[in-house]
Amino acid sequence: MLTGEVMHKMLWLKIGGKRFHMLKLAGAFFVLASVLKVAESAYNIFLVVDKINAAMMRPELTEQLFGWAIGAPYVFSNEDILGVLLGPVAGFLFWLGIAVLALIVYQSGKVIFPIEEYEQRVSEHHRRLIERAVRSRK
Repeated sequence: MLTGEVMHKMLWLKIGGKRFHMLKLAGAFFVLASVLKVAESAYNIFLVVDKINAAMMRPELTEQLFGWAIGAPYVFSNEDILGVLLGPVAGFLFWLGIAVLALIVYQSGKVIFPIEEYEQRVSEHHRRLIERAVRSRK
């Protein structure tokens, strides 16, 4: 007979006599790394905005700041500003999403493995061995 049992399993790591919950430990590292990448991405947005401001005040610096060989003087348009900001904002949103997923992993607490249970006829010899093992555990 098949039942819908679900087994909850917690994975532990033992280091120096201390036990660490593996999923929480991995989640903590992922949270830390992703938060650092979110901060780096936010800083990159700040740098690009500073470059845009510098290029708008001094158009002759556009080629040095962005590597564009357009020719000076070039005045930034709103489309240029949007285009330059797309990459850093996309990176920021990506790492923010990864941080949320890492937080979900950290908070999960358990790994759930679905298992199936089957009934099977056991020979008399094996049944006596199982009964003896159960009695010795009590």
